[in-house]
Amino acid sequence: MEIIKVCPEIGVVMDVDSGLIAEMRKDVISVDLTPVEEEINKLEKLAKAFENSLDPRYAPLKAYPGREGTYEIAGLFQGMFFGFWIALAILVLVVILVIKINPGLIGL
Repeated sequence: MEIIKVCPEIGVVMDVDSGLIAEMRKDVISVDLTPVEEEINKLEKLAKAFENSLDPRYAPLKAYPGREGTYEIAGLFQGMFFGFWIALAILVLVVILVIKINPGLIGL
């Protein structure tokens, strides 16, 4: 909101956005909230991107076009990776347990 002083001697101002001419008052403070609104819009955009990062159907904020499903693929590979190592650890424990119970299986 921009204000132009039409006649500062008698206190007449004009609002540039609406074209309204009015009396300038000393007890009223006018504050431009445009920079605050821009920052709020940036924060809303980042919050929406963070919220979308929890849903695998959306692309990351600064990703190239065609990257939809990136989180879904990453989640699939992460599950496969950890599943492989956990299954391998369980298999090793089962083999050790079977060998301790029946040592004749390995020729002892």
